[in-house]
Amino acid sequence: MVRIQDHLAKISWTAADKGLYLVYGFVNILQNNALPLQELGLYTLCNALQTFIFAVSDGFILQSLIIFGADKEVRGSINRFAIVWHCVLVLGASLLVFLLQMPFAWLLSEPRLTTVAEYLPLFCLLGLPRTLCLKYLIRDVQARSIFIVNSIWIGTMTALTAWMLASERLVSFEAMLAIAASGMAASSLAALWITRSQLTFKSQRHLSLRELFRAGAYQGTASLLGNLVRQLDVTVVQYFFGAATVGMYQSAKTLFRFFDEGFSAITSLVYPATMRLLHENRQTELTAMLSKMVSFSLAATLVVLLLTELNVAEYVISRLLSPKYAAAVGYFRLLAFAAPAMPFVALLPVMLGLGEMRRLLVFIITAVLAGLGGLVLVGLLRIPAFAPLGFVIYTATLGALVFGFVRSRLNFPLRLLWRAVPDTLDFLGFIKKK
Repeated sequence: MVRIQDHLAKISWTAADKGLYLVYGFVNILQNNALPLQELGLYTLCNALQTFIFAVSDGFILQSLIIFGADKEVRGSINRFAIVWHCVLVLGASLLVFLLQMPFAWLLSEPRLTTVAEYLPLFCLLGLPRTLCLKYLIRDVQARSIFIVNSIWIGTMTALTAWMLASERLVSFEAMLAIAASGMAASSLAALWITRSQLTFKSQRHLSLRELFRAGAYQGTASLLGNLVRQLDVTVVQYFFGAATVGMYQSAKTLFRFFDEGFSAITSLVYPATMRLLHENRQTELTAMLSKMVSFSLAATLVVLLLTELNVAEYVISRLLSPKYAAAVGYFRLLAFAAPAMPFVALLPVMLGLGEMRRLLVFIITAVLAGLGGLVLVGLLRIPAFAPLGFVIYTATLGALVFGFVRSRLNFPLRLLWRAVPDTLDFLGFIKKK
């Protein structure tokens, strides 16, 4: 029997790590309030491109560190593959954007995107060690070290933000990029130092390039497609509505990130537990765990959605955001409709554990086509207020498809979706009796 108290330290460090992102969410709000709409839009596009490139490389290349890394005899071989090809993919993609900066700026009708393209290779270069070394720490479940690396990253950006706000320097895309790049550089140095003993190149056995590339093919393709909507939707918004609308939309996405980080934490805990229970063929316990996760998180998101539609969120957001971002409230209200689907998307680890990567890829392709189709339609109809619709459609479609499959495969009764209510009442009754 696995006891939570035996893993309390790792769980606590993981929770603290996710707390860092939530804290930085409030720092993001201060940054957004300081930046003009146009400048925030430019930074959003630069950050989205960098995040997309790293997400694709993570899927295609860095996953090999997780898939094969448990075998210490091949770690040197995997390290050489990961380092070389991670650099090739990331720097190659960013340099391609740099070389195509003029067509890129022309296509999206924003001359200053040439500046974004010029800075992108350096921005990506600074993040290479961080993303690589974090994969080592994730592989070896070093939650404390992950927290340290991320606290240096977020701490550096927070300190620079405070200084720039105090000196009234945070007024441009370049200032915001300097903050992000400094945080990336500091955390990369910290990550390299912490993982220096894991950066070994000696190997008793070697894996072929074909085997290594094949291992990440499905996950890399899934990551590439999924992030077309999750990250690059802002490029479609830029194409139809311009950088100012991108800035407004990003303000709403910053607020919505609280949901993202919450479900990211849930997934990071559900995935290893799912893999263990599937391996031990404990389906009853797996269904019980997943039903609790889905039911309680669904109840929480429905409450937030209700409060949003009752204008409670509008009251709170209007006091967090600068008046120039007033329209972001409408974007957030629309984004909130994606929240109830996120508990179902969090069931993705079940499909991975069942070896259903090909089916999952079909689900992601379907969701991406639906999301991008909705976003393009919004653009063609010239309705900027509906810019979040692509993300909402993508999330709802993927959540429905994943849940439908998991429910069928695990015989997941629909009534378990509401178990949060009786479980909560039983818990409150227990407290009362006690």
